[in-house]
Amino acid sequence: MKNLILSLLFFVSLATYAQKKYTVNEIPDPKRLGQDYYVSDPDGILSNVDSLNRLITRIEKQTKTEIAVVVVKDFDDNLDEFEFGMQLFRKWGIGKKEVNNGLLLFASIDRRKYRFITGYGLEGLLPDVKLKHIAERNLLPAFRTQNYDDGIANSLNAIADFLNNPNNSAEIQSLIAETNKSKNEWKDPTIYSGVIISLFILAFIYLKKKLPSYKIKKNKITVNSYDKALAGGCGGLFLIAFVSFFVWAFIFEFKNVGLNSTSIPIIIYIVLSLFFFFRYLGALSTLRKMHFDDENFFNAAKELNKKVWPLAILSPLVLFGILKNANTRSKLSSRFTPLLDSNNNSMIRVDRDINVEGEPFLNKGQRKEEILFVYDYDIWESQNHKEHRIKAWPAENFSDFSECPKCKFKTLSKPKVETVRRATYSNKGEGKEIQECSNCNHEIFIKTVVLAMLVESSSSSSSSSSSSSSSSSSSSGSWGGGSSGGGGSGGSW
Repeated sequence: MKNLILSLLFFVSLATYAQKKYTVNEIPDPKRLGQDYYVSDPDGILSNVDSLNRLITRIEKQTKTEIAVVVVKDFDDNLDEFEFGMQLFRKWGIGKKEVNNGLLLFASIDRRKYRFITGYGLEGLLPDVKLKHIAERNLLPAFRTQNYDDGIANSLNAIADFLNNPNNSAEIQSLIAETNKSKNEWKDPTIYSGVIISLFILAFIYLKKKLPSYKIKKNKITVNSYDKALAGGCGGLFLIAFVSFFVWAFIFEFKNVGLNSTSIPIIIYIVLSLFFFFRYLGALSTLRKMHFDDENFFNAAKELNKKVWPLAILSPLVLFGILKNANTRSKLSSRFTPLLDSNNNSMIRVDRDINVEGEPFLNKGQRKEEILFVYDYDIWESQNHKEHRIKAWPAENFSDFSECPKCKFKTLSKPKVETVRRATYSNKGEGKEIQECSNCNHEIFIKTVVLAMLVESSSSSSSSSSSSSSSSSSSSGSWGGGSSGGGGSGGSW
């Protein structure tokens, strides 16, 4: 009985292995074995891999074309043969980056599918129709009889014969010469880029000069919708992208992303336009932090917008911000209209920049609601200081809180989960879903929550195997860094 169980387990493991479906990252790169290796056959389907490697080496020397062959039983269910081949082509970088003269032949035996993928530089030399014709005459007949080695070899020989045609050979050599001409293409885009950058530098200086130097008092106001963290963080992100873009431009010349030099001024404008918009938001954030009083803030923002609106030519998003700010101010105009006291005299609105805490008019709960941005409280006082009125206006976090049943202030949070017992790699954890009042600390228990066990990451094991692999292959080769636009041909047998 024990032997029977072991036998069953053995055959199940064999079946599981046979049904392996490779992802792009799991396909072994033949270049790890050396520069003269081009064939990846992880399932051992081919019998003449060495012969194919020698054949491709000869073809590369004759035609200057870098060829890769990948044969598997099956692959990722979420991709078809074209998508898989394209991702693999770009991951490896088949072909020389200067001329993108790469060619990939990918075949899946279980799916009975094949796909040729050509680099940008070969799309004109090896049209899709020609590759399909070569496959129909050489690849498919052999594959239908399971002679995979012959099918691949015959197809590669046919491609070599076609490329060795004197006309095609001359065109391949001219592709290398074309790279020298591309250097002059940078002249005009460089000038345009310099003009755009100069205009934006002047715009940044202008904006900075129009902003007075503010010294923000500590604890005067917390985060706001224009917060500097958003403006500075996003601006910094785009600045990093901007610098990285130029590094990529001068090192790789955009060959791997399908861009050309004429795209540079446009991309520079877009990036700087976004960066300037975030700088504008940073200016509004400074005003918001300076003015706890809403009316004072909107007046200050109005003055700023009068000065910077011409800069919307450089960054249209700034105009959007100006219009949005003006619209908000218009909606709140009735809020700042003076109330009348019992004698029908206009009351005076308390300046919250001066009296931030609203003393002695606001209680602790009302002040907490302001800190949480649930309500904005306007305090109106009669001219003789004998009467006062308090008006509450919903603030930006109004919908995030509800009324606390204990203290009756709108300071009860939305349901949240607090950890009671942490989850581990061997045991589940426990938490509780609650609502908590930020004013009186009243807590409402909703339910107990089970926290899932921690799952150990496989990155460490893959990292170690990767390092051992790289250290053991000191004589490994590499592909040329080429790219593809999706040219080629495919089908089934």
